[in-house]
Amino acid sequence: MYNIWGIRFDNREFSIGEEIPKSHRWDGGIDTEEELSGTCAIFVSDESDFLDYLDGKIEEVSGELNNYRAALESDYPGKHIYLVAIESRWGWEWGEDEGEIIMNGAEVVRRIK
Repeated sequence: MYNIWGIRFDNREFSIGEEIPKSHRWDGGIDTEEELSGTCAIFVSDESDFLDYLDGKIEEVSGELNNYRAALESDYPGKHIYLVAIESRWGWEWGEDEGEIIMNGAEVVRRIK
């Protein structure tokens, strides 16, 4: 069961269930071609019930939906927006940008745009 959730902006098209390839490190808007340990996303939640909060099945009280809405309003480039998730045991770390998470094995759970 997933328990780390993020929002991923990307120009590539992915299907639900597809794993997004590892991200590259960027320096001043330039791709250094250095591969990171996973896929970058904006951290949204570490609650296993996040989809139930999002779908209104369970009342959310800890701010995850606010994190979700704020992530969607972020100024990241990308034609598509995805809700991605991993199991924490797959591995993750904080990225260099505020709120950025690097997720090992990030899978598309929903296509938002």
